[in-house]
Amino acid sequence: MDKRATTGGLPRARGVHARAMEIMRVCGVEEDLRRRELDITPGAVWQETLAGPPLREDTPGAAEAPVSPCEGLSISQDVFEDVLRAHARDHAAADLRTGVEVVALDGTEATLVSPSGARSRVRARYVIAADGARSPIRAGLGIGLAGPDDLGSQRMIAFRADLTPWTGPRPRGIYFLTAHGAALIWTHPDNRWVVGIPAQLDTMDGPEETVRRVLGLPELSPEILGGSAWTAAAQSATAYRSGPVFLVGDAAHRVPPAGATGVGAAMHDAHNLAWKLAYVLNGHSASALLDTYAAEREPIGARNATETAAAWSRVWNPDGPPFAGRSLRQLDMGHHYRSAAVIPDGSPDMDPPGAGYTPTATPGCRAPHHPLPGGRSTIDLFDRDFVLLAASGEWEAAARLPLSCRVIADPDWAAAYGIGPAGAVLVRPDGHVAWRRAELGESPVADLTAALARVTAGRPALADPLPG
Repeated sequence: MDKRATTGGLPRARGVHARAMEIMRVCGVEEDLRRRELDITPGAVWQETLAGPPLREDTPGAAEAPVSPCEGLSISQDVFEDVLRAHARDHAAADLRTGVEVVALDGTEATLVSPSGARSRVRARYVIAADGARSPIRAGLGIGLAGPDDLGSQRMIAFRADLTPWTGPRPRGIYFLTAHGAALIWTHPDNRWVVGIPAQLDTMDGPEETVRRVLGLPELSPEILGGSAWTAAAQSATAYRSGPVFLVGDAAHRVPPAGATGVGAAMHDAHNLAWKLAYVLNGHSASALLDTYAAEREPIGARNATETAAAWSRVWNPDGPPFAGRSLRQLDMGHHYRSAAVIPDGSPDMDPPGAGYTPTATPGCRAPHHPLPGGRSTIDLFDRDFVLLAASGEWEAAARLPLSCRVIADPDWAAAYGIGPAGAVLVRPDGHVAWRRAELGESPVADLTAALARVTAGRPALADPLPG
């Protein structure tokens, strides 16, 4: 259900990072999104005004490209959601209801109100609350938020104007206009832009004059499309689950726009939860597996809130102390999950702050990208089922288990995944490593069977750890 009848209105975000695009790739949505992509020049530039010379530039390097088969995507959130809605409508298992609002939730029985005002009830086994930063469902469950709720108020003005004389045909990702503490981004190919300004600058001048003043372009004639006020926050819910109800996206965490991490984090939540719900509902796993959603995503939500708050402060205070947190790539891909759905092998924490992102097949981490024949990637193998990636054909006997097996006879792959020439790695449907075995062992099928049973049970084992 979505209480909005359409995705129109003001754009709320304009960035999707590579890990989220990997998810879109596996879901078959990436190609349609790429058709709507904005042709920007990546990076940021600081100027007093748009009319003035650059004071500082930040352009990401190309060295990280081999980390993923996907690049990030520059697309306005309203366009992004239009593409997702179209795919959802075409999905055989989906019942997409727009303009329908959940006005009450009693356990898993929801009271709905349609656009005509008609009321109805729907009962489900589980509820995913993706109802935004002000989540009525979260509030009704009594779940609080931890972290600062006011990192500064902003006013957003959406307008249309031809700024190519100052930006060129491929605008930069973002312009920080330091004379007024403003930020400018391009949102649509038909010359639509958004400028964000501190709330105290929202004077009686009117939006047209405000845009002219902030951009330093007194002769500009912007067409004002709308505006809204918002307050930056860096918070994470104190619990991501209450019985059969799960919080995802902005209902679970609020982050400032530094680095554009909000959309990706929401998709990571849903991706983590979806396969677990499917396994439980299809009888492949006990309901305890669902406990691992909160165990895995709550620490990441709290981490992201803390990191983006520091980055947001740094954006407007470049002369302050150096930022010592995680890079955007690390925030996007560096999650090291720890739960009963992961069997540790004694490896250290692979997601410390300030270390940058290093691809690793350590259990709990995202299985690294490795190119396969035909322009494919190992990322393309992780979808609905557990996948065993093996360096030796002796593991193929495991194909009789409820998983797929792929033998990769490439020593570079084995080295990248931290295994020997006869080792194997078990990867979950969400692309995170569940178990790793460096060598073949005496009973590979028995070892794998035990590992699969443990990670799908959702309960920590009482016995000694499985061999790694």
